[in-house]
Amino acid sequence: MSAEENKAIFLRFIDEIRKGNLGIVDEVCSPNFAFHSPNHPDWPRGLEAARQLVGAPRAGGVAQATIEDIFAEGDRVAVRWTFSGIYHGETRPGSPMPGEHFTAGAISIYRFVEGKIEDDWGVEAFWPTGTPAASDQGWISTSGGVPAAPSR
Repeated sequence: MSAEENKAIFLRFIDEIRKGNLGIVDEVCSPNFAFHSPNHPDWPRGLEAARQLVGAPRAGGVAQATIEDIFAEGDRVAVRWTFSGIYHGETRPGSPMPGEHFTAGAISIYRFVEGKIEDDWGVEAFWPTGTPAASDQGWISTSGGVPAAPSR
């Protein structure tokens, strides 16, 4: 598959997740799916792990996920994300307290094999509420809800 075909598959994947179609995981993710992140070093592997990852943002309190940039090259698709909402996750160093508003930036790189996501390398960082990076000066959309994926 071409880089542009992989990007189109990824954008369709995100669009279907936003519509609540979690069955898309079985269609778009490889049975060998692996999430690689220094923030989550023990993440399980396989399709069930992909399902958990897809559900993690909402469970953690994400009300809005915005794709800021997306690039494709070879078998990789890279995405720069902004997430915001009220934090419901575990208290850990560098994270907000449960119940606090948050904005987080993330970079994800997805590797495709035969049209399926096999690897997801991701890192995220929380920005303190009220800082310029956490404002709506181009970092997050203020339209409310989860916006549609951009058509690029």
